[in-house]
Amino acid sequence: MTLGVTAAVCTRNRPGQLRRALRSLVAQELVPGEILVVDNSPADDATRRLVASEFPRIRYVREPVPGLDVARNRALTAATMDIVAFLDDDAVADPYWIATLSSAFADNPDAAACTGRVDPLALDTEAQRLFEANGGMTGSQVTRRLRLPRDAGLLMGGRPAPRVAWALTAGCGCNLAVHRQRALALGGFDEALGAGSMAPGGEEGDLLWRMLAAGLPVICEPGARVAHEHRETMDALAHQLAGYQAGIVALLTKTLGRTRGQERLGVFAFLVWRLAKPLVRLLRRTMGRDPLPASMLLRMWWSGWCGLRAYRTGVRVAANRRRTPPT
Repeated sequence: MTLGVTAAVCTRNRPGQLRRALRSLVAQELVPGEILVVDNSPADDATRRLVASEFPRIRYVREPVPGLDVARNRALTAATMDIVAFLDDDAVADPYWIATLSSAFADNPDAAACTGRVDPLALDTEAQRLFEANGGMTGSQVTRRLRLPRDAGLLMGGRPAPRVAWALTAGCGCNLAVHRQRALALGGFDEALGAGSMAPGGEEGDLLWRMLAAGLPVICEPGARVAHEHRETMDALAHQLAGYQAGIVALLTKTLGRTRGQERLGVFAFLVWRLAKPLVRLLRRTMGRDPLPASMLLRMWWSGWCGLRAYRTGVRVAANRRRTPPT
């Protein structure tokens, strides 16, 4: 069975980077069924003019409500194809990206999502190299089909872990394709998480967790490759990593409130570990065994504790944004 693919790029005020991303999409070996740009709460019409003048065959949609997951949900509802493949505006797709994702869904017709590999676009600055040394966004190194019908599986190292831990290791939203109807049936992306929210991270892990909890397979396919432009400065990197930590903790607090029994105990243990992990890494740093500076690790530790309240606040903020028309 062949499913059509919508390649979706959610963007905000970055026409230069968007141009590069779109050029990689129009040059795909397997042309997407459609390419969709969702312009999220733009400050001006630069993105609209770019698409109209340089990419007239690409669909442009303006989403006035701010938030990355708001834009992603708009892409899910606006797309006309069965599969929606999300590419960040600061990333470049490999020429075989769409073909590889399409094959993954054809081989796994019951799958709800497929994640891919994310390589660095450049390693020119100390911050970019440090981000990669910290783990980057690489994703799974081997093709894997995740489907966890039981409350717990085995994480790396043979340690028991809840489904949400599997979801967090599956990949990232920079390179994520979802079955449109299955994602919508689960409520789409949670707008209280992700960039532009009170908890700027964890949103793709949340959706993948809900897919696994529903018994739907998630495919990890490292052959689906994109290259991502990492933050260039140390300040930007510190802000990014702190946001990721807050987002993951916020996701785990949400998950804790929606699980029961043994799985809830597993989520709680995993949450405690994520809160403590920056301090454990700080100890390793004193022995020269962690790449991040102590200042970044301390900032991540503090952001994690702030993340305990971030989801509840984020739910209120997201609801208010939907109720209040943007000016």
